Amino acid sequence: MPSDKAKLNKALTATCVACNKPVSTESAVALTGIEDGHHKQYTVCNKCANGGWRPPGFVGMLSFRRE
Repeated sequence: MPSDKAKLNKALTATCVACNKPVSTESAVALTGIEDGHHKQYTVCNKCANGGWRPPGFVGMLSFRRE
């Protein structure tokens, strides 16, 4: 759960690439994938990451994160 301070600071928000919703950076994860042969970071909310969304070219494991 994002802290009250993070909720008020708009600089600490990102948009989930899977569901396109704004999320606090405290409740998101950055996953690395490959796009056009280059590594790229994708910001994903915990709900989408826990639901199994992975970027193209993702290799690795992601442990369950509390929402």
